[in-house]
Amino acid sequence: MCTLVAVDALVVTVTDAATGQRLCDAKVLAVEGAFSAELRASGAALECVYSGPTERAGLYEVRASRAGYEPGAIGGIRVTADECHVIPVRVTVPLGKSGS
Repeated sequence: MCTLVAVDALVVTVTDAATGQRLCDAKVLAVEGAFSAELRASGAALECVYSGPTERAGLYEVRASRAGYEPGAIGGIRVTADECHVIPVRVTVPLGKSGS
């Protein structure tokens, strides 16, 4: 039996590539062809995770950016679904500092 809970396709963590520290104020996009959605910050304040799009399977590229860092992207992220919901995929996008 399916639940009425909406499930996000992607759960993304953005980190500093050198230290591994989570970056909490990044802009994160999920892109698939002409579709693009900005992911929402979610979870507890110290978790610094971004999630979305809701209930949308597909083959995504996740793009992240933040002031002081070079933009980063990871492609080929396949989100599938069962008979009720998408199966969330966890992704980490490391960003390198600008000028380093």
